[in-house]
This record gives sequence, C-alpha cells and structure tokens, in this order.
Amino acid sequence: MKNIRDYLEITVAGAAMVVAVLATFMNVICRYCFNKPIYQAEEIATTAFVWLLFIGASACFKEGAHVGIDCIVNMLPEKIHAAVKMITDILLIVFNLMMAYMAVTITISAKLKLTSALRISYSFIDVAAAIAFIFMAIHSAEFLIRDMKAVKGVSGKEAE
Repeated sequence: MKNIRDYLEITVAGAAMVVAVLATFMNVICRYCFNKPIYQAEEIATTAFVWLLFIGASACFKEGAHVGIDCIVNMLPEKIHAAVKMITDILLIVFNLMMAYMAVTITISAKLKLTSALRISYSFIDVAAAIAFIFMAIHSAEFLIRDMKAVKGVSGKEAE
C-alpha cells in the first residue's frame, strides 16, 4: 500500500490546477455575462498557478518526467554510467538544497508584504518554491540510494 507522500505532490498540484481554472472560468463568466468581474480571481488564479508550477515540477521530477539528454552517458561503460548517475544525484541534492534555502529566505522576507486584492502574505505564494525544492532534494537522495543499491546489486552478482 502506498503512503500519503506518494500522492501528496500530485494531489496538491492537481488541486491548484482546479482552483486556477475555476477562478479564471468564474471570472470570465461574471465579467462577460453579468458585467461584474471578480477582482480577487486573478490573484487566486496566479497563486494557484505558482503552486501548480512548483509542486507539479517536483511531482514530475519524482517520476522522471522532465526532459533529459543522456545519449552520451548511456554510451559509457556500465560502471562509469553508474558513477555518473550517482554524481548527478549528489549534485542535484546540493542544488535543490541551495534552492530550498534561497526560497525559504525569500519566503521569510516576504512575510509582511501583502497582496493587493486578497491581503494575504506573499509568503503563502513563495513557500511553494521552498516546499518543492525540499521535496526535490528528498527525491534526489532517494535516487542516490536507489543508484547505490543498484551498483551493490551488480557488484554482488559479479562476486558470485
């Protein structure tokens, strides 16, 4: 049975997409049918889109759905290929942790800045990036562990 973390990112990203589409749709209907636009709808849609973008990127990263150009790496011998994968995993951990740190810094600095229509803190919008990069760092660590186990499995078979 899968745990909640397996579905968390895709559920949050999906919910954000639904909110963004509904806010935009309702605003269009109200504006053109009733001549009464919903002034907060743009902020709602934009905020939801930011959450969709970052959390969705993390969900795609987890599933390996981002574009990668690995044709040269795939031509390397198996041991070197495995080493390159692990080095890449380590670099991704470092990069994602640095980005998470910067996103947390931005989130904290935006605490007192409020949006114009909804009057919510920009920290609520900015924290999506911090959460996404933390998740991506965790996924990178999981990839590293997986790749290390794969190398152990291959070298364990060779020893037999």
